[in-house]
Amino acid sequence: MEFVEFMKRKHAIILIITFFTLLVTAMPAWAADPVAVTLTADKQELTVGDPVKLTLAVDHPAETQVIIPPLDKTWGDLEVRSQSKAETVDNSDGTQTTRQTIEVTLFAPGEFQTPPLPVTVSDNSGQTTEAVAAPVSLVVTPVLAEGDTTLDDIRPQVGMQVPVAWSLIVSGVVLAIIVVGAGVWLYRRRRGRGLFDNRPPYQVALDELARIEGLRLAEQSQFKRHYSLVTDCLRTYLEDQFDIRAFDRTTAELKRSLAASTLSAEHARQWINLLAESDLVKFAKLEPDVDMARQLPGLARDLVTSTRPEPEPVTKNDRPRSLGSGPGQRPMEAPQ
Repeated sequence: MEFVEFMKRKHAIILIITFFTLLVTAMPAWAADPVAVTLTADKQELTVGDPVKLTLAVDHPAETQVIIPPLDKTWGDLEVRSQSKAETVDNSDGTQTTRQTIEVTLFAPGEFQTPPLPVTVSDNSGQTTEAVAAPVSLVVTPVLAEGDTTLDDIRPQVGMQVPVAWSLIVSGVVLAIIVVGAGVWLYRRRRGRGLFDNRPPYQVALDELARIEGLRLAEQSQFKRHYSLVTDCLRTYLEDQFDIRAFDRTTAELKRSLAASTLSAEHARQWINLLAESDLVKFAKLEPDVDMARQLPGLARDLVTSTRPEPEPVTKNDRPRSLGSGPGQRPMEAPQ
């Protein structure tokens, strides 16, 4: 009986050893080396429209390939601006690291997390395993003055009474400018002289704001175009009047440039508030009140007139003398 029991135990042990041997043989050769996936951000606090660079790093056994899925332009709450080509480096310890940079941005304030990002690792035999990168938290704050936590409503203009026929007056002025400009251009072209615009930057901005008001885009619910035209006009004025690069910078980047410019702190704060509110309409699809949108060109006009350079005082020596008015001088005749 003892011999029979011994043989049964021996057979059981042989079966167990055979089972584990087959199990180990069937497993991928790289299963002992776990796959590690991490996702990190170059910054976690940002403002509306700021780009964020996410770095995806996958540690995996050598002689395996990492498959990273292409992301849609809209990835959860984030907008994907670019997704670089994956690069793999050898770690000299039997493992490799594959990295990819993903640039994203957000156009609404609040707290957000990146969606799950699964990656697939495959060996030469075609066996695969999947790992998911842990989400990254991002906090988006509005671009406002220090201490502010909410966006201010657009305030009405102070000390300006808009006549009922203002839009007709503006349309007439714009039409007259176009007709006069076309006439001068044709006249100078016939005489072989080039046409140039000698208006100062602030006057160009005021004329453009008057043209925008005449379009009446707010009344037609074309808010995005309305806000885009006004902010483009202000950015042009900043570049021409103060030599500040404005068109290739976000509102957050422009905030630092305005702080270092000759503008006062109060003017810089008003400028950034107006651009930040416009960003919400242009990028975050915020639909403003029609009356608030209609007042936007007026607020922009107040900014331009309050930051325009003071005119130089005219001295006695600067006053022009009429031709032929001096003693002993005869009036000049008009050329034939």
